[in-house]
Amino acid sequence: MFSANQTDENIRKDTTRNAESTGCFVWNMATFPLRDAVNITSEQLAYGIDEFGRAGLTKIPSTNLPHEVPMVQESPIRFECTYHTTLRLPGNPPMGTVDIVIGKVVGVHISDDVLTNGMVDLSKAQPIARCGYYSYVAVKETFDMPPPGNGKMAYGLEGNAARNATEHAERLRRQTENHEGINLKD
Repeated sequence: MFSANQTDENIRKDTTRNAESTGCFVWNMATFPLRDAVNITSEQLAYGIDEFGRAGLTKIPSTNLPHEVPMVQESPIRFECTYHTTLRLPGNPPMGTVDIVIGKVVGVHISDDVLTNGMVDLSKAQPIARCGYYSYVAVKETFDMPPPGNGKMAYGLEGNAARNATEHAERLRRQTENHEGINLKD
């Protein structure tokens, strides 16, 4: 998912138009080391102007999408996505509306430089997020806070896909047994 402001003339960003017309897009993690390039690419430019070149970023091709979409080589985490929908929110004049583009992740690229014990270490990746006005935040420290309860709501959150798959298989087995038991009684 990403969001993109339209201009005061309701001109949509190239990224939004391209995602809708091709059915795919790439999400590149914006990081503290890339902050200047992120800012440069936020400029409202005429359709077709290469933001990669203006920002000094290197293009590498996507590998899992039906249409080749350039990814930012310098970004430590990149998601290849198929387009699902665009949610258009009203803007506050003089800006036009805000497009929220939603997709399904079909490919993930993670640099070894941001991994610790096989898991993404956000303190290494240092993602940034806009907080409003001209303010941004950089994630440089994280902490764990598992949800309370029996732990089942946390399956998959801890980064263990195998545990999530095991729980899903067990749930299907119980449903099958319950369904068969109902049929035997009838």
